[in-house]
Amino acid sequence: MMPIAVDLAVLVRQVGAYRISDRALRAVLEALQGRLERNEMPSERELAVFLREARRYFEGLEREARAHLKDLDRRLDDLFQQQYNLQAERGVAQRRLAGAGHTLELLGKAERRNP
Repeated sequence: MMPIAVDLAVLVRQVGAYRISDRALRAVLEALQGRLERNEMPSERELAVFLREARRYFEGLEREARAHLKDLDRRLDDLFQQQYNLQAERGVAQRRLAGAGHTLELLGKAERRNP
């Protein structure tokens, strides 16, 4: 078997912790899990296939997750800008309300003094 720099059982458990929908990776993963349960070492070919399929799968998963985060960050930026704009509009509306209320109060006083 070709040497690898990590504990194969740990790597297989890490990959197996995901819900793998890819048939090729699922098949090689299940075969490796079975070998490890029986305390058998996989062949170099089996290990190479597992590493290749796992890399292909997780590189795609990483790309998809990065794209999703980029989209979410863009949408959050848009939302924060919209929230900022709405808060500014609310401040203007509050000042207009206060100004109108104060003006109406003054008009009421003026009308009471001059029947």
